[in-house]
Amino acid sequence: MVSRLVTYVCALIGAALFYILYPFWFSWYLLVLMLMLLPFDLVLSLPGMLTRRVAVAAPKVVGQGEDRMLTATTLQKMPFPARCIRAWMRIYGDGVSVWYRLICGAERGSRTQVEIDTSRSGITVFEITRIWPVSLIGLFSIPASVSCRAATLVLPAPVKPPDIVALPRGVVLRPKPGGGFAEDYDLRHYRPGDPVRSIHWKVSAKFDSIVIREPLVPPSHSRLVHIMKWDEAEQRDLILGRLMWISDYLLKWELPYFVKFGNDGPIMEITETGDLTDYLYRVLDGKARTLRPHPNVPARFTWTFRVDARKSPG
Repeated sequence: MVSRLVTYVCALIGAALFYILYPFWFSWYLLVLMLMLLPFDLVLSLPGMLTRRVAVAAPKVVGQGEDRMLTATTLQKMPFPARCIRAWMRIYGDGVSVWYRLICGAERGSRTQVEIDTSRSGITVFEITRIWPVSLIGLFSIPASVSCRAATLVLPAPVKPPDIVALPRGVVLRPKPGGGFAEDYDLRHYRPGDPVRSIHWKVSAKFDSIVIREPLVPPSHSRLVHIMKWDEAEQRDLILGRLMWISDYLLKWELPYFVKFGNDGPIMEITETGDLTDYLYRVLDGKARTLRPHPNVPARFTWTFRVDARKSPG
Protein backbone atom coordinates (compact mmCIF):
# COMPACT_ATOMS: atom_id res chain seq x y z
CA MET A 1 0.00 0.00 0.00
CA VAL A 2 2.87 2.40 0.76
CA SER A 3 4.33 1.92 -2.72
CA ARG A 4 0.95 2.64 -4.33
CA LEU A 5 0.50 5.77 -2.23
CA VAL A 6 4.00 6.98 -3.16
CA THR A 7 3.23 6.30 -6.81
CA TYR A 8 0.00 8.29 -6.52
CA VAL A 9 1.76 11.25 -4.88
CA CYS A 10 4.46 11.24 -7.57
CA ALA A 11 1.80 11.09 -10.31
CA LEU A 12 -0.11 13.95 -8.67
CA ILE A 13 3.04 16.10 -8.49
CA GLY A 14 3.82 15.27 -12.11
CA ALA A 15 0.29 16.25 -13.20
CA ALA A 16 0.58 19.55 -11.31
CA LEU A 17 3.95 20.35 -12.92
CA PHE A 18 2.60 19.41 -16.31
CA TYR A 19 -0.34 21.83 -15.85
CA ILE A 20 2.00 24.63 -14.71
CA LEU A 21 4.33 24.18 -17.66
CA TYR A 22 1.61 23.47 -20.25
CA PRO A 23 -1.65 25.11 -19.09
CA PHE A 24 -3.87 23.54 -21.72
CA TRP A 25 -7.29 21.91 -21.31
CA PHE A 26 -6.00 18.32 -21.33
CA SER A 27 -3.40 19.11 -18.60
CA TRP A 28 -6.20 20.64 -16.53
CA TYR A 29 -8.37 17.54 -16.92
CA LEU A 30 -5.41 15.33 -16.04
CA LEU A 31 -4.80 17.27 -12.83
CA VAL A 32 -8.50 17.15 -11.88
CA LEU A 33 -8.54 13.42 -12.59
CA MET A 34 -5.58 12.84 -10.30
CA LEU A 35 -7.13 14.99 -7.54
CA MET A 36 -10.45 13.12 -7.76
CA LEU A 37 -8.81 9.69 -7.68
CA LEU A 38 -8.35 9.69 -3.88
CA PRO A 39 -11.95 10.61 -2.90
CA PHE A 40 -13.23 8.27 -5.62
CA ASP A 41 -11.22 5.41 -4.10
CA LEU A 42 -12.50 6.34 -0.63
CA VAL A 43 -16.19 6.53 -1.58
CA LEU A 44 -16.05 3.35 -3.65
CA SER A 45 -14.17 1.22 -1.09
CA LEU A 46 -15.30 2.53 2.30
CA PRO A 47 -18.48 0.37 2.64
CA GLY A 48 -16.56 -2.78 1.80
CA MET A 49 -13.67 -1.90 4.12
CA LEU A 50 -16.02 -1.36 7.07
CA THR A 51 -17.82 -4.68 6.60
CA ARG A 52 -14.84 -7.01 6.25
CA ARG A 53 -13.45 -9.16 9.06
CA VAL A 54 -11.06 -12.08 9.48
CA ALA A 55 -11.50 -15.40 11.34
CA VAL A 56 -8.71 -17.83 12.19
CA ALA A 57 -8.95 -21.59 12.70
CA ALA A 58 -6.28 -24.04 13.80
CA PRO A 59 -6.26 -27.76 14.67
CA LYS A 60 -6.88 -28.31 18.37
CA VAL A 61 -4.34 -31.10 18.93
CA VAL A 62 -1.38 -32.10 16.73
CA GLY A 63 1.65 -34.32 17.14
CA GLN A 64 5.08 -32.85 17.55
CA GLY A 65 6.84 -32.58 14.19
CA GLU A 66 3.65 -32.87 12.09
CA ASP A 67 2.99 -30.54 9.15
CA ARG A 68 -0.17 -28.61 10.03
CA MET A 69 -1.59 -25.27 8.92
CA LEU A 70 -3.56 -22.40 10.42
CA THR A 71 -6.25 -20.93 8.16
CA ALA A 72 -7.32 -17.27 8.09
CA THR A 73 -10.67 -16.75 6.34
CA THR A 74 -12.10 -13.45 5.09
CA LEU A 75 -15.64 -12.62 6.18
CA GLN A 76 -17.87 -9.91 4.67
CA LYS A 77 -21.41 -8.86 5.43
CA MET A 78 -22.10 -7.11 2.09
CA PRO A 79 -20.43 -7.56 -1.36
CA PHE A 80 -18.77 -4.13 -1.63
CA PRO A 81 -15.40 -3.87 -3.42
CA ALA A 82 -12.10 -3.75 -1.55
CA ARG A 83 -8.55 -4.79 -2.27
CA CYS A 84 -7.20 -6.95 0.59
CA ILE A 85 -6.85 -7.14 4.36
CA ARG A 86 -3.61 -6.66 6.21
CA ALA A 87 -3.12 -7.80 9.78
CA TRP A 88 -0.47 -8.56 12.37
CA MET A 89 -1.02 -11.90 14.08
CA ARG A 90 0.58 -12.51 17.46
CA ILE A 91 1.84 -16.06 17.99
CA TYR A 92 2.76 -16.89 21.56
CA GLY A 93 3.17 -19.72 24.02
CA ASP A 94 5.48 -20.85 26.80
CA GLY A 95 7.02 -17.40 27.21
CA VAL A 96 7.75 -16.95 23.48
CA SER A 97 5.95 -14.26 21.49
CA VAL A 98 6.41 -13.33 17.81
CA TRP A 99 4.46 -11.25 15.28
CA TYR A 100 3.49 -12.51 11.83
CA ARG A 101 2.38 -10.24 8.99
CA LEU A 102 -0.77 -11.61 7.38
CA ILE A 103 -2.33 -10.59 4.06
CA CYS A 104 -5.78 -11.95 3.20
CA GLY A 105 -7.82 -11.62 0.03
CA ALA A 106 -10.88 -9.35 0.06
CA GLU A 107 -13.32 -11.93 -1.37
CA ARG A 108 -15.65 -13.65 1.03
CA GLY A 109 -14.30 -17.09 1.90
CA SER A 110 -10.79 -16.20 0.77
CA ARG A 111 -8.33 -18.32 2.75
CA THR A 112 -4.72 -17.75 3.71
CA GLN A 113 -2.73 -20.53 5.33
CA VAL A 114 0.16 -20.19 7.76
CA GLU A 115 2.40 -23.09 8.76
CA ILE A 116 2.24 -23.98 12.45
CA ASP A 117 5.53 -24.48 14.25
CA THR A 118 5.22 -27.95 15.78
CA SER A 119 8.88 -28.31 16.67
CA ARG A 120 8.14 -27.69 20.35
CA SER A 121 5.40 -29.16 22.52
CA GLY A 122 2.87 -27.24 24.58
CA ILE A 123 0.18 -24.75 23.68
CA THR A 124 0.57 -22.20 20.88
CA VAL A 125 -1.91 -19.32 20.64
CA PHE A 126 -2.71 -17.34 17.48
CA GLU A 127 -4.38 -13.97 18.06
CA ILE A 128 -5.45 -11.04 15.89
CA THR A 129 -6.88 -7.92 17.55
CA ARG A 130 -6.64 -5.37 14.72
CA ILE A 131 -6.86 -5.49 10.91
CA TRP A 132 -6.37 -2.93 8.15
CA PRO A 133 -8.73 -3.37 5.15
CA VAL A 134 -7.16 -1.77 2.06
CA SER A 135 -9.09 0.30 -0.47
CA LEU A 136 -9.76 -0.96 -3.99
CA ILE A 137 -6.99 1.04 -5.65
CA GLY A 138 -4.76 0.65 -2.61
CA LEU A 139 -4.30 4.31 -1.68
CA PHE A 140 -5.34 4.05 1.97
CA SER A 141 -6.42 1.63 4.71
CA ILE A 142 -8.64 1.90 7.80
CA PRO A 143 -7.88 0.08 11.08
CA ALA A 144 -10.62 -2.07 12.56
CA SER A 145 -10.75 -3.93 15.89
CA VAL A 146 -11.42 -7.67 15.74
CA SER A 147 -11.30 -10.58 18.13
CA CYS A 148 -9.73 -13.62 16.46
CA ARG A 149 -8.13 -16.32 18.54
CA ALA A 150 -7.17 -19.95 18.05
CA ALA A 151 -4.92 -22.31 19.99
CA THR A 152 -3.14 -25.56 19.14
CA LEU A 153 -1.85 -28.15 21.59
CA VAL A 154 1.33 -29.85 20.36
CA LEU A 155 1.98 -33.21 22.02
CA PRO A 156 5.19 -35.23 21.79
CA ALA A 157 5.36 -38.95 21.09
CA PRO A 158 4.85 -41.20 24.15
CA VAL A 159 8.00 -41.76 26.20
CA LYS A 160 8.29 -44.70 28.58
CA PRO A 161 8.84 -43.37 32.12
CA PRO A 162 10.95 -44.95 34.87
CA ASP A 163 9.42 -46.98 37.74
CA ILE A 164 6.66 -48.52 35.63
CA VAL A 165 6.68 -51.53 37.97
CA ALA A 166 4.37 -49.46 40.18
CA LEU A 167 1.68 -49.38 37.49
CA PRO A 168 -1.39 -51.59 37.95
CA ARG A 169 -2.24 -54.32 35.47
CA GLY A 170 -5.85 -54.99 34.60
CA VAL A 171 -9.05 -54.64 36.60
CA VAL A 172 -9.99 -56.94 39.46
CA LEU A 173 -13.76 -57.31 39.50
CA ARG A 174 -15.62 -57.41 42.79
CA PRO A 175 -19.16 -58.47 43.75
CA LYS A 176 -21.64 -55.69 43.14
CA PRO A 177 -22.92 -54.30 46.47
CA GLY A 178 -26.62 -55.04 46.83
CA GLY A 179 -26.66 -57.39 43.83
CA GLY A 180 -28.63 -56.54 40.71
CA PHE A 181 -27.65 -56.68 37.04
CA ALA A 182 -24.10 -56.50 35.67
CA GLU A 183 -22.50 -57.47 32.37
CA ASP A 184 -19.91 -59.61 34.19
CA TYR A 185 -20.83 -62.22 36.74
CA ASP A 186 -19.49 -65.21 38.62
CA LEU A 187 -21.12 -68.52 39.57
CA ARG A 188 -21.01 -69.81 43.12
CA HIS A 189 -23.00 -72.02 45.45
CA TYR A 190 -25.97 -70.66 47.27
CA ARG A 191 -25.43 -69.05 50.68
CA PRO A 192 -28.19 -68.25 53.17
CA GLY A 193 -29.53 -64.78 52.49
CA ASP A 194 -28.97 -64.80 48.71
CA PRO A 195 -31.99 -63.47 46.77
CA VAL A 196 -34.04 -66.00 44.85
CA ARG A 197 -33.85 -63.89 41.66
CA SER A 198 -30.08 -64.51 41.54
CA ILE A 199 -30.45 -68.30 41.18
CA HIS A 200 -29.15 -69.64 37.87
CA TRP A 201 -31.83 -72.28 37.30
CA LYS A 202 -30.28 -73.99 34.27
CA VAL A 203 -26.88 -74.47 35.91
CA SER A 204 -28.54 -75.46 39.20
CA ALA A 205 -30.52 -78.17 37.45
CA LYS A 206 -27.40 -79.43 35.69
CA PHE A 207 -25.33 -79.78 38.87
CA ASP A 208 -28.27 -80.73 41.12
CA SER A 209 -27.43 -77.93 43.55
CA ILE A 210 -28.40 -74.30 43.90
CA VAL A 211 -26.01 -72.04 41.98
CA ILE A 212 -26.09 -68.28 42.25
CA ARG A 213 -25.26 -65.78 39.49
CA GLU A 214 -23.22 -63.12 41.35
CA PRO A 215 -22.86 -59.79 39.50
CA LEU A 216 -19.34 -58.40 39.31
CA VAL A 217 -18.32 -54.78 38.78
CA PRO A 218 -14.95 -52.99 38.84
CA PRO A 219 -14.28 -51.26 42.15
CA SER A 220 -14.51 -47.50 42.34
CA HIS A 221 -11.02 -46.33 41.48
CA SER A 222 -8.87 -43.81 43.34
CA ARG A 223 -5.91 -43.55 40.98
CA LEU A 224 -4.20 -40.20 40.43
CA VAL A 225 -1.65 -39.20 37.81
CA HIS A 226 0.05 -36.06 39.13
CA ILE A 227 1.66 -33.93 36.40
CA MET A 228 4.51 -31.82 37.71
CA LYS A 229 5.24 -28.39 36.22
CA TRP A 230 8.33 -27.81 34.11
CA ASP A 231 10.96 -25.08 34.01
CA GLU A 232 12.23 -25.43 30.44
CA ALA A 233 11.24 -26.78 27.04
CA GLU A 234 13.22 -30.03 27.33
CA GLN A 235 11.46 -30.87 30.60
CA ARG A 236 8.07 -30.08 29.06
CA ASP A 237 8.70 -32.45 26.13
CA LEU A 238 9.78 -35.22 28.50
CA ILE A 239 6.92 -34.76 30.98
CA LEU A 240 4.21 -34.62 28.31
CA GLY A 241 5.73 -37.62 26.52
CA ARG A 242 5.74 -39.65 29.72
CA LEU A 243 2.19 -38.54 30.48
CA MET A 244 0.95 -39.78 27.10
CA TRP A 245 2.67 -43.14 27.67
CA ILE A 246 1.11 -43.53 31.14
CA SER A 247 -2.33 -42.58 29.82
CA ASP A 248 -2.13 -45.02 26.91
CA TYR A 249 -1.03 -47.77 29.29
CA LEU A 250 -3.85 -47.24 31.81
CA LEU A 251 -6.58 -46.85 29.21
CA LYS A 252 -5.35 -49.95 27.37
CA TRP A 253 -6.02 -51.91 30.57
CA GLU A 254 -9.39 -50.11 30.91
CA LEU A 255 -8.22 -48.31 34.05
CA PRO A 256 -9.76 -44.83 34.33
CA TYR A 257 -7.85 -42.40 36.48
CA PHE A 258 -7.82 -38.86 37.81
CA VAL A 259 -5.30 -36.27 36.65
CA LYS A 260 -3.96 -33.12 38.27
CA PHE A 261 -1.55 -30.50 36.89
CA GLY A 262 0.77 -28.93 39.44
CA ASN A 263 -0.24 -28.34 43.03
CA ASP A 264 -3.24 -26.11 42.37
CA GLY A 265 -4.61 -27.50 39.10
CA PRO A 266 -8.13 -28.91 38.82
CA ILE A 267 -8.67 -32.66 39.25
CA MET A 268 -10.49 -34.39 36.42
CA GLU A 269 -11.37 -37.98 35.60
CA ILE A 270 -9.86 -39.47 32.44
CA THR A 271 -11.73 -42.34 30.81
CA GLU A 272 -10.47 -41.91 27.23
CA THR A 273 -7.64 -40.17 25.39
CA GLY A 274 -9.86 -37.27 24.36
CA ASP A 275 -10.47 -36.42 28.02
CA LEU A 276 -6.75 -35.97 28.63
CA THR A 277 -6.11 -33.84 25.53
CA ASP A 278 -9.08 -31.63 26.42
CA TYR A 279 -7.75 -31.27 29.98
CA LEU A 280 -4.25 -30.30 28.80
CA TYR A 281 -5.67 -27.95 26.15
CA ARG A 282 -7.67 -25.98 28.70
CA VAL A 283 -5.12 -26.01 31.51
CA LEU A 284 -2.15 -24.97 29.37
CA ASP A 285 -4.25 -22.34 27.59
CA GLY A 286 -5.11 -20.75 30.94
CA LYS A 287 -8.77 -21.81 30.80
CA ALA A 288 -8.79 -24.29 33.66
CA ARG A 289 -11.83 -22.54 35.10
CA THR A 290 -13.91 -23.79 32.14
CA LEU A 291 -13.38 -27.39 33.26
CA ARG A 292 -16.34 -28.84 35.08
CA PRO A 293 -15.13 -30.31 38.41
CA HIS A 294 -15.65 -34.03 38.85
CA PRO A 295 -18.38 -34.59 41.46
CA ASN A 296 -16.82 -37.71 43.02
CA VAL A 297 -13.16 -36.94 43.59
CA PRO A 298 -11.85 -39.26 46.33
CA ALA A 299 -10.75 -37.63 49.57
CA ARG A 300 -7.62 -39.79 49.44
CA PHE A 301 -5.98 -41.60 46.56
CA THR A 302 -4.78 -45.15 47.11
CA TRP A 303 -2.42 -44.98 44.12
CA THR A 304 -0.54 -41.94 42.82
CA PHE A 305 1.92 -41.79 39.94
CA ARG A 306 4.08 -38.68 39.73
CA VAL A 307 5.01 -37.63 36.18
CA ASP A 308 8.12 -35.45 36.22
CA ALA A 309 11.38 -34.96 34.32
CA ARG A 310 13.68 -36.94 36.59
CA LYS A 311 16.18 -39.13 34.84
CA SER A 312 15.78 -42.88 34.60
CA PRO A 313 17.81 -44.81 37.17
CA GLY A 314 21.18 -45.93 35.85
